[in-house]
Amino acid sequence: MLSLGIDIGATKVHGVALDEHDKVIAEHATFTQRGQSGVMTVLLDVATKVAEKAGVGLRDFDSVGIGIPGVVNRETGEIASAVNLSITHMPLLDMVSEHFSVPVRLDNDVKATVVAAGMLLDSLSVTYINFGTGVAAATLDGRLIRGRDNLAGEIGHVVLDPNGDPCRCGQRGCIETIVGGQYLAPRMDMLELDWTTLDKSETPLGKAAYDQSVRVMSRIVASVSLSYGSDYVVIGGGVIQAAPWILSAVQGFLIDRAKMATFPDYVDMAGRVVHLDNDIQAPAIGAALIGQGWTEGYKLHLG
Repeated sequence: MLSLGIDIGATKVHGVALDEHDKVIAEHATFTQRGQSGVMTVLLDVATKVAEKAGVGLRDFDSVGIGIPGVVNRETGEIASAVNLSITHMPLLDMVSEHFSVPVRLDNDVKATVVAAGMLLDSLSVTYINFGTGVAAATLDGRLIRGRDNLAGEIGHVVLDPNGDPCRCGQRGCIETIVGGQYLAPRMDMLELDWTTLDKSETPLGKAAYDQSVRVMSRIVASVSLSYGSDYVVIGGGVIQAAPWILSAVQGFLIDRAKMATFPDYVDMAGRVVHLDNDIQAPAIGAALIGQGWTEGYKLHLG
């Protein structure tokens, strides 16, 4: 059994090949290209290189799964909207299926990632919050929570500040404009701050940026945690990978908040927030698991 998983992110495209034990045996990543032609070019390039590293051809995979951000119709294989990829409509499944000998399965990238997180944590009660180029969440609660039109967890475009910065979606002050990487990185550059060491900044601007980021991220974690009550709340994505200090900062914020609250769930919230050691691989692993057909959960054998 050889599975191919491709994660199409707004910044990079990452592919993995899994063996029959769901272990990564080959992988390749490169920068994303936007638009339909750009996405297809990079997707096929990554798939080909993963196949070469695994010593097989594209038509030798037993299953293929693709994760992509935005509004994904799993039945038709169409991307209705992927703002961060500059896609408004793309029949991705039709465009890619001819290159493989098995049916290709498609899903939202963050939902694919929470499937991988569930497998890696050996739990069916997991919420994953992705702080990457954009911001989104997904939840396993015995099954994958999808919501209408597969939109459950698309929190990045919830408006926090109606007078805030313009968002690519057309609104102002969305969550993504505050802690999404595509807005956070240029803001740090403009303020001459280093996101990776922001916790050590001694300047007023640095301290203010640190406080805002930790406060907003922690409130997102708290809101999602209280909404689903998962055993694990995994935070990941490029923004987290670049700044490992965020995990302890968010946990500290939640601990301080618990001291001021009588609401029981706040007490243990910080203890449920974790980060995966293999967070970089997780979205592509999840895509491969989706390709295997585990669309309502993941392959779990309870003892």
